[in-house]
Amino acid sequence: MDTIIQPVSTKTKRGPYRQHSDEFKRAAVARTLLDGASVSLIARELKINTNQLFSWRKRFGDEMLASGTVPSQLMAVTVVDTALAATPVASAAPGVIVLSVGKAQLRLEGHVDAATLTLLLARLLP
Repeated sequence: MDTIIQPVSTKTKRGPYRQHSDEFKRAAVARTLLDGASVSLIARELKINTNQLFSWRKRFGDEMLASGTVPSQLMAVTVVDTALAATPVASAAPGVIVLSVGKAQLRLEGHVDAATLTLLLARLLP
């Protein structure tokens, strides 16, 4: 008795490779450079592989940051000696203090109570 073994399934041909324009790639990279963006979620939305999007970031990301098309996320920081910061101050000198954190902006004019300013800074800054 002879037995002939044949495969049940046949291999299917892979479809054609998708070609994306440089504009599409740059737009996808720009979305990933925004604050709080998830590369894997964006790749899933665009129906591309996450590794492909990371390679586009390597290719176009530095170029976009250098050209200034993506806003930088730098923030000025001043280091204050903790011994001086602990010294109580009755009130700050009159003037204007503008504090910008993200999209929020706090503007204080005139005499500012040091305790109130300390409380505001503790609540606004991490």
